[in-house]
Amino acid sequence: MRTTSIDQASDGSLTIALSAKWQACPDRLHWISQHGFAAEYSPHPAAFEALPRHIDPLLEAGIPVRYHGFFPDHEIGHLDAAIAEQALQVQGAALETMHGRGEQVVTVHVGLDRTAPLDPGRVVENLGRLVERGRKLGITCCLENLRDGPTSHPDTVLSWARETGAMITLDVGHALSCPHVQNGELAATDFVDAFAGRLWEAHMYERETDRHYPPQDMTVLGPIVDRLLETRCAWWTIELDDYAEALSTRFLLVDYLRANGPQDTPVRRLCST
Repeated sequence: MRTTSIDQASDGSLTIALSAKWQACPDRLHWISQHGFAAEYSPHPAAFEALPRHIDPLLEAGIPVRYHGFFPDHEIGHLDAAIAEQALQVQGAALETMHGRGEQVVTVHVGLDRTAPLDPGRVVENLGRLVERGRKLGITCCLENLRDGPTSHPDTVLSWARETGAMITLDVGHALSCPHVQNGELAATDFVDAFAGRLWEAHMYERETDRHYPPQDMTVLGPIVDRLLETRCAWWTIELDDYAEALSTRFLLVDYLRANGPQDTPVRRLCST
């Protein structure tokens, strides 16, 4: 299978992907292939054997793929050591299945299940083990900021990433919607500035409440995009389920880049839509 280096695009290009949860595949992946997106695929934690069947056709067509380890029932930092160990084994098995297929980058999480009690020491220990397992496979693990909980604050994300060797995925909608930004303590651009040295990916949409919502214009996202363009972050995943919203968001991003981005930063896409 086609494998891509974990290094960011050497030609300065920017990849715009669309999220694809296992429940919507293969139909969603087919739509992605027809509309010029790259793909960020979230596999089923109890059926990793479906991953090659879903992903290989995209890779054979030359479509870039990264991974999203969305496993809310498998908390590697759980206060219960046995639950945390079982979760680590599941997430390690995901890495083994991703190995050698597509861009070797996966986004991981701590605190997806807000009801699960966390042990900060176990978070660092097990995230470090996961990162090391990924490193041996040539896979980069990126810790994502969440809307609520410990990873809703950039200082916590950065500290855990530094301690474990993880890179970082900035979820823009989570940053904009988290309490620290909503109460005026921080700005979303502070997340970009804090993460800049380890920032490997961004998830793009405007806000999260009951679901993810798209931007209507670039008033909110524009300053964040400006900061992102100063980093090495060259993969942006639009995390919107609705196809029309995904297309309109990509149009806004590309139009903004054409008007405001560096002239030498082409967008790596597969069509002109």
